Amino acid sequence: MDDDIDTIAFYDDEEEMCENGCNNEGYTDDNDFEYDYDLYSDGGSETIPRLIHYCLKPTLYDAASYMVPLLVASLAFKIFAQSQFTPCRIFHGISAITGLYVVQHYVPECLHLIIILIAATYISLYIPEKYYKGIKAFLPSILVIFYCELWMKPAEWHKVRSVIMVAAMKAVSVAMDNIYIEKRPNLWEYSGYMLCASTCLFGPWISFKDYVALYHRNHWTAWWALATIGNLLISFVFLSISNCWTQWMLSANAGKWLVAYRDALAFRASHYFISYTASGILLLGGHPVSLTTITKPFQIELPHSLVQVVVCWNIPMHFWLKTYIFRPSVMHLGKFGAVIVTYLTSSLLHGLNFQLAAVLLSLGFYTYVEFQLRSILANTFDACIASKRCSDRKCSHARTVSNCWWVTVTNLGFSALSVFHLAYLGLAFDTSELQETGYSYAHTMDKWSQLGFASHWVALATYCAYFLIR
Repeated sequence: MDDDIDTIAFYDDEEEMCENGCNNEGYTDDNDFEYDYDLYSDGGSETIPRLIHYCLKPTLYDAASYMVPLLVASLAFKIFAQSQFTPCRIFHGISAITGLYVVQHYVPECLHLIIILIAATYISLYIPEKYYKGIKAFLPSILVIFYCELWMKPAEWHKVRSVIMVAAMKAVSVAMDNIYIEKRPNLWEYSGYMLCASTCLFGPWISFKDYVALYHRNHWTAWWALATIGNLLISFVFLSISNCWTQWMLSANAGKWLVAYRDALAFRASHYFISYTASGILLLGGHPVSLTTITKPFQIELPHSLVQVVVCWNIPMHFWLKTYIFRPSVMHLGKFGAVIVTYLTSSLLHGLNFQLAAVLLSLGFYTYVEFQLRSILANTFDACIASKRCSDRKCSHARTVSNCWWVTVTNLGFSALSVFHLAYLGLAFDTSELQETGYSYAHTMDKWSQLGFASHWVALATYCAYFLIR
């Protein structure tokens, strides 16, 4: 199934290219940490002391203050979950109560929607399979998303979409698993899972099995505390990069492609902030370290391929899409059709937003073409230039980076092409006022037209090369 992983690509977060910081989505996804400091728009014109005073301090202080209730709720959940005196039903009840508190405190606009979604999807688990096929919780989740898109105020929907998205992913995973495992969770278990305080706001998605495993999981160590603090500190580093350092280091007059890269980097850094924040909250809530890797910034900033970027962007959501969307679809639609369905599903989960759909579908096309082209080239020349990097011990190609210089050059060329595509696609997610309500068709087209739609033309040329040599 390794090939499955390489043929799926998506963005999330949050609107994070979408989650955990297309907005950070993502496995979590987008909540408002928006500090627009235009003082540094000239890049380098401000001194570092002024940068620290007017940008870094207020940004980090406000973010830390914002997260205190969430951190307290997650720690409280861990204390009760790991107590030997907490009955199982009480464990799930506490999970639901702390989750309701988090939702009410941060996004009260969607509290009633979460309750409706939980009730509707739980009822759907008991509808006979012959009448409901494999859809299960898809329909209730889609209806809730459509309601939010059509009737909620744009600013409110943009604020709560990550919460709805994560809840929908949880509901769908339980429904799909129930097809193969005929043991349905009871209402207490289901409510606790859907509202778990450590995942209901920023995500990420975790499986029902992993949630249940938290009960009586005793894990109080110095390493746990250090790992939690470390993830939160790293998240603040990325927040400072997103809000302060990128604007300070590169001037608006640096050239349109450098500006595009700068703005895309700021967007990606905001995604890393949300992702590492979510990782720290997961650890604080008692989840094992193995579940807390959400993103891999170095693999994204220095990519081997676009396929690697989309896999590492939001790892839990990638796994969810691969497991519950791609693999069931590939049997009926083939790989290309399954990739398109996967990206459409990811886009729908983020809401009916043209910008997100355009970015996600573009990525789906880009990654599919890149994967196929590099596979053909790797097989034809027996060279280690495929989208998936070979491990040093298992590479079976005759020509590798260690014995053939042009293999290194080819891989670097594809890496540079990935950075080029990321700068172009990420430019659509700027810091304009539209980020409060979601970006429009006109905004996205205007941003890409400023760069001559260069990325799409290059992708088309890449497809033509693949079509001619396949």
